[in-house]
Amino acid sequence: MRKIVLTLLFCGVVSAALTPEEQAALNRISAASMRGHLSFLASDLLEGRATPSRGQDVAAEYIAAQFRRAGLEPAAPNGSYFQTAVREQIEQQPASFQLTWKAGAKQWSWKAADVLTMADHGIDLTDATVMPLAAGDISGKIVAADAEQNMNRRAIAQLRARKPALILLFRKGGRVPLSATQLVEPGKPAEAPVVLIFGEPNFAALASAADAKLSIHLPEPLHRKVNLRNVAAILRGSDPELSKQYLIFSAHYDHIGMKDSGDGDRIFNGANDNGSGTVSVVEIGAALATLPVHPRRSILFMTFFGEELGLLGAYYYTQHPLVPLQDTIANINLEQMGRTDEQDGKQINSYSFTGPSFSNIPKILGDAAKQEDIKIWAKNGADAFFGRSDNYAFAQAGIPAHTAVVAYEYPDYHGLGDEWEKVDYENMARVDKGLAAGLLALANAPERPQWNDIPATAEYRKAKP
Repeated sequence: MRKIVLTLLFCGVVSAALTPEEQAALNRISAASMRGHLSFLASDLLEGRATPSRGQDVAAEYIAAQFRRAGLEPAAPNGSYFQTAVREQIEQQPASFQLTWKAGAKQWSWKAADVLTMADHGIDLTDATVMPLAAGDISGKIVAADAEQNMNRRAIAQLRARKPALILLFRKGGRVPLSATQLVEPGKPAEAPVVLIFGEPNFAALASAADAKLSIHLPEPLHRKVNLRNVAAILRGSDPELSKQYLIFSAHYDHIGMKDSGDGDRIFNGANDNGSGTVSVVEIGAALATLPVHPRRSILFMTFFGEELGLLGAYYYTQHPLVPLQDTIANINLEQMGRTDEQDGKQINSYSFTGPSFSNIPKILGDAAKQEDIKIWAKNGADAFFGRSDNYAFAQAGIPAHTAVVAYEYPDYHGLGDEWEKVDYENMARVDKGLAAGLLALANAPERPQWNDIPATAEYRKAKP
């Protein structure tokens, strides 16, 4: 039986000291092992692990092999480590693309090389009326907006939810690594097409023109079926009742693939984002699998596809859960665990949480991490990062969820230089031991974690799983 030493903290949260067996398991977390995993997952062979791609499929097989090697139980149906989602991939055909904007006597035109299109059907419009994006009703209208505030996948999804006919986004700078790849459910109703226009410094003048007219020809795209896979394994709990509850420990294993063309290095290897989170999930899972007595609750170890395209794998999971959502007590998600060169200052023996005030999870995990001499650091504006990773899909389902991060903003983010050689593996191993101590604290705690009763969590508290 697990020996428990209890320490009562001022906030009423109870923390348990690690047993010798638990400490021995955590000590198996190895910098050398994670270096080996990451040097493969972030190698050029996998070509940036785009969703979908051969490289991502190879990564999924590798992760499953490591779960299998560790003796973790397959979590998907039919004894599989793979939860498979069928999607339609939409491939744009830019050869005959045309785009013209008229305002009075002035006219602007853009070629296919100047734009990124996201549409699941063709478009043919001539001299159509355009309105600037506003807070009012834009249903059925063609709207134009500054891309700087509306360029990420979440913002685009929010604009599409307002049901415009077409969204035009203008960006002063050059192209960004936002993929045009769209993956939709077969038979899903069409969403508003998006045209992102790069290198256009005159957006303010264009948008203010009262007589703006748009002509566009976007050819019908190609559609093909693809299979996408979350990878999932379970460490079954030891308590007869609490083992029916689950803690999900996750990371996304996809990245943004390759540049379409150009000389030299074209591969976005994604070592820190998010190969580091992936190998941390693999390594911690393997370490905890060696425990002679498992934690009281079950732990579901998961790596998700498609985070970079809008949390696709995490949303698929919450819509098709492998274990009941009402029995899922929390999601601890990992991002960017390997680099310490955070923009706000070097981070050694520490990690941070998105939405740190949203639940009591950061307090529980922070207290447990102290046993491994790991501290929690507070990122200025960390709440703004809460909706930018896979934890958000779980929060929207009502499950207390956070992403743990070592470096939010670091050189090479979504860049060609995010290579496995730049990761601090020794620091990552130490931080992962602190995280593993926190997982054990959550999995063994008598009570489920809770959202804090603050305005920022109102929508999550209402969304009971």
